[in-house]
Amino acid sequence: MIRIHRRAAAAVLVTAAAVLLSGCGGGGHDTAADGTTKDKATAPVSAPSAGGTAPAPSASSTGAPDPGTTEAPGSAADAPKVPDAQLTPPGGGTFTARQKTYLSGRVPKGTDPVAVLEGGQEICDRLTRTAATDKDAAATAIVTGDITMAGAEAAVDSLCPDLKPVITAASRGFADGTFTVAATAVAGKSVAPGHYRAPHPSPNCTWRVTGKGGSTLASGSSGSPGGARLTVPAGARGVTSSGCYAWLAA
Repeated sequence: MIRIHRRAAAAVLVTAAAVLLSGCGGGGHDTAADGTTKDKATAPVSAPSAGGTAPAPSASSTGAPDPGTTEAPGSAADAPKVPDAQLTPPGGGTFTARQKTYLSGRVPKGTDPVAVLEGGQEICDRLTRTAATDKDAAATAIVTGDITMAGAEAAVDSLCPDLKPVITAASRGFADGTFTVAATAVAGKSVAPGHYRAPHPSPNCTWRVTGKGGSTLASGSSGSPGGARLTVPAGARGVTSSGCYAWLAA
């Protein structure tokens, strides 16, 4: 079993990231585990607490690296991967069964698998620390994209399965924006009918549920009786919210 030493792994991570990103130019983007990129200049901001006076606990509040840079350096979908049989620590030893599962199909050739493993473990560590204080904040970090859903799912499934309830909560939620209503929710596009709550809304949180022709079925704000809660009926056509950060199933 290999134990990750943070200083050594961090050094390897920087080297691996530099090699893998050398052909990407200076556009200021990070590569995530699912092969997508995140613009550093527009990284989501942690949601304020319910009182609106201090930041709510978030996966990034501990000073850990952003998962966009740590969850699988350079794991481009079309990059040749190291065969599972060759996944061994450069310095000797072996990976555990869970570590091998996480690394399978995720390590580009020429990349130290320890660096990739460190990225997944960092996601688990961030979610664990945040969930210990506020499970809603851990789910919010995923809903808002502070930690990508793809990166969180991969890490949790293989390395920290005890956090699966956080993934489940995040998968049923949605962030600020405008969405259509559909029987089955599609992340970033549609919201399913149901009851939702915003655990850490800002003082300026507002929302609106619309029906046919854009008619208003319901609306409210963080100052509404009962707090930031909304119901999306089956007949609704759209949902819009601003300043609420993330909605989780109530």
